[in-house]
Amino acid sequence: MASFFEGKNRFVQICYFLLFVFAGMLIFSALGTLIASLVYGTFIYFQLPEAQQAGFMRISQFFGSVGTFMGPALLFAYCSNGNFFSYNKLNKKPNYRMMDIVIVMSLAILPLVLGLAEWFDGLHLPDSMYRIEKWMRTMEEQNQEIIMLMCKDTRISIFLLNIVLMAIIPALGEELLFRGTLQPFLHQWIRNPHVAIWITAFIFSAIHFQISGFISRMLLGAYLGYLVYWSGSIWLPILAHFMHNSMSLITEFVMLRRGYDTELLQLSDIHYYKYILAVSLILTVIGIYFIWKNRCVER
Repeated sequence: MASFFEGKNRFVQICYFLLFVFAGMLIFSALGTLIASLVYGTFIYFQLPEAQQAGFMRISQFFGSVGTFMGPALLFAYCSNGNFFSYNKLNKKPNYRMMDIVIVMSLAILPLVLGLAEWFDGLHLPDSMYRIEKWMRTMEEQNQEIIMLMCKDTRISIFLLNIVLMAIIPALGEELLFRGTLQPFLHQWIRNPHVAIWITAFIFSAIHFQISGFISRMLLGAYLGYLVYWSGSIWLPILAHFMHNSMSLITEFVMLRRGYDTELLQLSDIHYYKYILAVSLILTVIGIYFIWKNRCVER
């Protein structure tokens, strides 16, 4: 049985990819908002008490993540070869030694990612793009407010729910869409894996609409891209993405439980933070070397 994309050129396929993403985003975001409004009795979430606002956003985020990332990625995979799990390498088991390295790397790389985000906090677009920058910073502030709203409740049950909604589901969805769909598509089209990895990393960072974290997120995206390229399995970048998100949530949770205002905390406020960054960089380089040594690249 021929696949839906058989005989269609790359441009047509990328148009379908964009159609799947935008249609999924619109339909599932509307569905999430509708269900949340039925649960809480209003479409205007900011008129609700804070606890209910957070619940409203959790419902919306769940449907938004599934519709924008996971659904389109699986649909594109099926249209490509008639299978939901082979195009994106979901059916490939990861190398367990590499999994161990990735888990350790996720702890080692976090200070480096945070340090780069602080370093580029003053990054600005050219004056001609002032309005775009202003819009992106507004989006960044709104996203941060939503994250803080969802993390403000420090009950263990809510923390575990946040792990599912803000670590597991985004790791699955975003990796399936970017490293499992867009990156292999670009690789097949451009015929250069490294260009495909870095273009995907750039787009991955750009869609988060965060200027201060753009460089660090792009580098993180490239790291995730090389993980799937070297391992032949999407499960390795999913694991790394989950570890990164969950470590951020755990840090946020612990700090809030201890009464710290996490919005005011900076890595540079820590004594000897430069040594922490140096150790993080060294461990990251060593970890990437060992992952590269254990690679199994499909030619």
